[in-house]
Amino acid sequence: MPTEAPTLAQAFQDQARKYGDRVYLKEKGGKVWRDYSWREIAETIGRLRAGLLRMGVKPGDRIAILADNCPEWVVVDQAVLGTGAIVVPLYTTSGSEEICAILKDSGTRLVAAREDDNVRKVVALGEQLSALEGVIAMHPDAVEQPRGADGSSPPVRTLAGVSLSEPAELFEGSSDDLATIIYTSGTSGPPKGVMLSHGNLIANSRANIEALELDERDVILSFLPMAHSFERTGGYYTVMIGGGVTAYAQGLSKIAENLLEIRPTVMLTVPRLLEVIYERITRTAESAPALRRRLFETALAVGKQAAFFRDRGRMVPPHLALAMMVFRRLVFARIRGLFGDRLRYLISGGAPLPVEICELLSAAEVPIFEGYGLTEASPVVSVNLHGRTRIGTVGLPLNNVKVKTAADGELLVFGPSVMKGYYKRDEETREAIDEEGWLHTGDIATIDAEGFIAIKDRKKEIIVLSGGKNVSPANLEAKLTSDPYIAQACVVGDGRKHLAALLVPNFEALAEYARQNSIEAEPEKLVEEPAIRGFYQQRIHQLNKGLSMFETITAFRLLTQPFSQENGQLTPTLKVRRAILRRHYSEQIDAMYRH
Repeated sequence: MPTEAPTLAQAFQDQARKYGDRVYLKEKGGKVWRDYSWREIAETIGRLRAGLLRMGVKPGDRIAILADNCPEWVVVDQAVLGTGAIVVPLYTTSGSEEICAILKDSGTRLVAAREDDNVRKVVALGEQLSALEGVIAMHPDAVEQPRGADGSSPPVRTLAGVSLSEPAELFEGSSDDLATIIYTSGTSGPPKGVMLSHGNLIANSRANIEALELDERDVILSFLPMAHSFERTGGYYTVMIGGGVTAYAQGLSKIAENLLEIRPTVMLTVPRLLEVIYERITRTAESAPALRRRLFETALAVGKQAAFFRDRGRMVPPHLALAMMVFRRLVFARIRGLFGDRLRYLISGGAPLPVEICELLSAAEVPIFEGYGLTEASPVVSVNLHGRTRIGTVGLPLNNVKVKTAADGELLVFGPSVMKGYYKRDEETREAIDEEGWLHTGDIATIDAEGFIAIKDRKKEIIVLSGGKNVSPANLEAKLTSDPYIAQACVVGDGRKHLAALLVPNFEALAEYARQNSIEAEPEKLVEEPAIRGFYQQRIHQLNKGLSMFETITAFRLLTQPFSQENGQLTPTLKVRRAILRRHYSEQIDAMYRH
């Protein structure tokens, strides 16, 4: 069992002493993976911690990190935590306005940033941030810059320039000390700072280790942003306390290559990546000759039946096991091979995972498990596990987490990983955590007799039609995006007679359809082609057949620009920001209802 420690910094130091020269982190530069040992990282952390103390960093100070996943992220995080200061993570995809708001609200003293663009982004905000004293450039080729002549721009120093030659001792903190303030980028309104203690994060990490049976033999491929609590706790602190190895992917475009190189045993992901894989698999199957297509369909049907037994921890019946021996080699080997040959857990979180994706991967014996959490719970609340899985649910709660539903169906969470509150927002903290300590998640859920949790909707995102009917937009959007020709969807209709949808086509699949039907046009013009609109109208009509009358989509608009974090229409966890989309496309929405 991992050693007990009151703080994350102490937990890391204990592991560094234990594992010494063993590999802890891996990063690829060019064509070669570079290994970093526990001892090497610990010594670098100690020297930076000494430098931060010399700069006057004190317990309780806020230090921000603006960088993509890399070993330096861990170094800065642990060095800051080791001084008793508080880490404020920032997304590199956030705009200057949002970064400025977070730094101002948190009163951040220093920002550690990697890459020149991120350094310049922070420096440019200097005159708006009275508390900001400097920027620490994390990349190896960074250049130090003095404070601007007018005193408005903060000085830039490098990691090497800040670090001292001798390491400093750890600050002796307690588990109740604040470790981080994570600003949740909600679907509406300004971000709120979630205050998580060392104890919150350690409790969640240890429960994750127990659930996943994770230990020093495990290797994780990290690609979700460490600024997000899912990757921070699940892909960093959990693996650290478990003694495993973390390898940093080179970005989304290189994940397929990195998977085969690293052969991870555990990987955290979000549905969007799996949606891309699912679309390619199904498109390949649909375009295959009739015999191969029927083979795939038969294998998928058998695989789903076998998965039903595996998910419940039961032996697969002999006739299914025999058929799977054949289909495993003829059909499923290539799908499983996408994820390497050692994967024990592929955990999806951050947004609902469409059932058909989970069914396909489970049928192919890819160990896909959906979980649920929120930053306010550090963040993992529940997860499906080997032999304890129900597709369509987010699993059973962790052993140190209690759950129940309120009278209106809202999921409530209780346990040692529940946040301390929202930074400088006492009233909103009281609204989120009741007098008995239950966290009100804002998610509508059901809990079955076995304890499996199914998330149905967001409490505040239910659409109320003018006739009084309540509709779940999230469920409809999941149905829409399960169509191989629809990449993204936003359902609207609050206060209206019926529902409509903004749709972003899957342009790769649409271009192939257009080619096969001799429709020639650029993507921007393609969505205006009558034949294309008619094609989508037919697909919407088929979708509507399985819905109640008030749930049907009666109008739609095809968009040429995807929803993204850069245009503010998606949160960092790729959730749709409805309020922003409604404002941005107000004319198109009004036109749908006029017509």
